[in-house]
Amino acid sequence: MDFYRHPFTKTEGTPTITMALVHIISILFTFQVLVTAYSSSTYIKQFLDEAQVGLMYSVGATIAIIISLILPRILRKIGNVMTTLFLSALICISLIVLGMAITPTLTVFAFIIYLAFTPQIYLNIDIFLETLIGKNENSTGSKRGMILALMSVAALLSPLAMGQIIGEENNLSAVYFVGAGVGLLFMTLVIARFRQFYDPPYKTILVRNMLKDAAKDVDVRTVMIAQFLLQFFFTWAVIYIPLFLANEVGLDWDVISKILASGLLAFVIFEYPIGYLADKKYGEKEMMAIGFVILALASASITVMASLGIISWMILMFISRIGASLVEVTTESYFFKHVEGDEPNLISLFRLMRPLANLTGALVGSISLLFLPFHLMFVVLGLIMTVGVFTTSRLTDTK
Repeated sequence: MDFYRHPFTKTEGTPTITMALVHIISILFTFQVLVTAYSSSTYIKQFLDEAQVGLMYSVGATIAIIISLILPRILRKIGNVMTTLFLSALICISLIVLGMAITPTLTVFAFIIYLAFTPQIYLNIDIFLETLIGKNENSTGSKRGMILALMSVAALLSPLAMGQIIGEENNLSAVYFVGAGVGLLFMTLVIARFRQFYDPPYKTILVRNMLKDAAKDVDVRTVMIAQFLLQFFFTWAVIYIPLFLANEVGLDWDVISKILASGLLAFVIFEYPIGYLADKKYGEKEMMAIGFVILALASASITVMASLGIISWMILMFISRIGASLVEVTTESYFFKHVEGDEPNLISLFRLMRPLANLTGALVGSISLLFLPFHLMFVVLGLIMTVGVFTTSRLTDTK
């Protein structure tokens, strides 16, 4: 129906959406995800033990991978707008059920659904964004750096909001109701302003063809590996660092929220300048490698941080996110300089690195906890980030 979406082609007239609208929905979705993300491992631990928490993240990631593989077919059938709305509705329902915590089984089931569908929205936003950018590759880094910087503002505010919402009463369930409310705002904006979005022609292909296409270009393949490693770091940053701060170091959530926010401030400061420099001066390769060096050193340093003060934790989180900023912007910029908005299969494969990393990261974390004390598992993370330094050496620089 015309109310919901338009055909796949548009030959005249002005764009039906603007970059500012994409920025706004990106900010809303980022806030929705991160206001709940950092406390979720601690919240779910009320119903499961530590090893099972990692397994639940792995189950959610496995389902997310399956959905990501079939998503291009869904996009071709009903379009990006309807897909976005449908997934957003499921996410909001799962958040409400999570917050209500009617039974342990239903709560865990809702958590898995939430983990499974959340990564798909990033692909939907990517399609909106990349369709607007089009073939203007010289601005890819700065435009993606801008949207990442704006999303980082929401990311900075979300843990601070989380700390206030949880409060002294340690009301962890309240963040899920807030997340659902933000999701409703997201859906309202999509309905009001995106329903006339003209979809690009989506090419539905088999998984083996997706892998075959990626294998043809060593640069695309390599930057996907870099993206996987970055998302692996983010998986541990969301699951195990807050859990470590709450359970092992013994900090309350008001303090934890400030530590997390201090790290996320680095994204706000550095992401747009990094994107600009990637376009205009340095290219992506060197900055990506430097980012992985910082991530490796900062991750391993957590091992000796348990007895240090809050300021030290804030500084370490800030430094680690400088490294993450370098890797995030340069991987996004490099990949989308090689891929257009009408190639959802390669974009899907790129975004598939997120649930794959979630699956692998949760499993590796659970296994590490079986054999190592909690604080020593971060040495494992540092070693894994070191792989990124050598991986980026295979890239053909854009400058």
